[in-house]
Amino acid sequence: MNADMNTAVERYYDTTLDLYEELWGEHVHHGFWDEGERPDADGADRHTATDRLVHELVSYAGVPAKARVLDVGCGIGGPALYLAGALRCAVVGVTLSAQQAARAGEKAAEAGLADRAEFHQLDALSTGFPDASFDVLWAVESLMHIADRDAFFAEAMRLLRPGGRLAIATWSVRDGALSEDEQELVDQILKHQVMPSFSSLEEHERMATAVGFTEVASVDWSRAVANSWDPEFALIKKPEHGRATMVSLARERGADVLGFFYAGPLMKKGFDTGVMTYGAIRAVKPAKTFGEVVELLGVVLDEDHAWRATVTPATTLDGDLELESIELTALSEALQARYGATVDLAAHVAGLDVDEMIAFTVGDLAAFVAAHTAQADGA
Repeated sequence: MNADMNTAVERYYDTTLDLYEELWGEHVHHGFWDEGERPDADGADRHTATDRLVHELVSYAGVPAKARVLDVGCGIGGPALYLAGALRCAVVGVTLSAQQAARAGEKAAEAGLADRAEFHQLDALSTGFPDASFDVLWAVESLMHIADRDAFFAEAMRLLRPGGRLAIATWSVRDGALSEDEQELVDQILKHQVMPSFSSLEEHERMATAVGFTEVASVDWSRAVANSWDPEFALIKKPEHGRATMVSLARERGADVLGFFYAGPLMKKGFDTGVMTYGAIRAVKPAKTFGEVVELLGVVLDEDHAWRATVTPATTLDGDLELESIELTALSEALQARYGATVDLAAHVAGLDVDEMIAFTVGDLAAFVAAHTAQADGA
């Protein structure tokens, strides 16, 4: 299934590369507009709006300057060249399309960024890169093409360094069961866009959390990007000779190319009905602090190393570990002995309400320790 899907995705983007670049521009993804903004009324044009989506993801995910970035599904390099240029990141882009990788390399050379941006035809789930190779894993509108998304998040965890960041922008679907008509619309979009399935933003969060990411969050950008599919709003350039061009391209390149043209009306309907959504997901790979906190937990609870391996950032102190008050006090004292008086876990927990106390995870604890240690260092 994965091999067949990869081949289909490669063929689709090889076939449509010039169409996307000619009609959509450097960024082969949605644009981002403020509520009420219109391109024909002194608002951002499509190209500026697609630039903005990249800037919004950088800000939302906290992508740092000069980071080493893996760009999964890099397309023809638009976002990668921004990261390599404005942020001076070292970017490695991977795509299933050989033609996309080649074109992205050309654009990097033209921009004078070939020393900071390189592109390869690789499967994102089997790149061969060593563990902990990157500071940021960036994926803009590529995750929809990956059938095994659990494997994607696990691979992201492997490739990121401790403290590394995950930055995703993706097509998604409304959480929960869909009606028969809604599912039929989704199936049509999947068929024409060479995608195996959609996940909801909430499902993405759950998958990221399950493999151990912390600070997992998502934001719904559906209203900001939906007009990307309205040709009158977004002022999308139409192919010369209209339908005749579509027929000619289908004869020349195969019927798959028609998916490029069918996407617009289907996606517009999807956004109009609320079935299709769009958003960003961010997460952080636990830094060294997490492992140290788990070690202290093991000492306080008198557990062995095998037990410690079962503790994830999503493990709760109350429900999963069932910490007693005396154990919480002992842990707080152990943390203060190691990290200083500002890391007062007992006082922090005492200030939580019941629901917050029940939901407090080991990942939250590690973040609390890191934040208060940093505050003490700064003071």
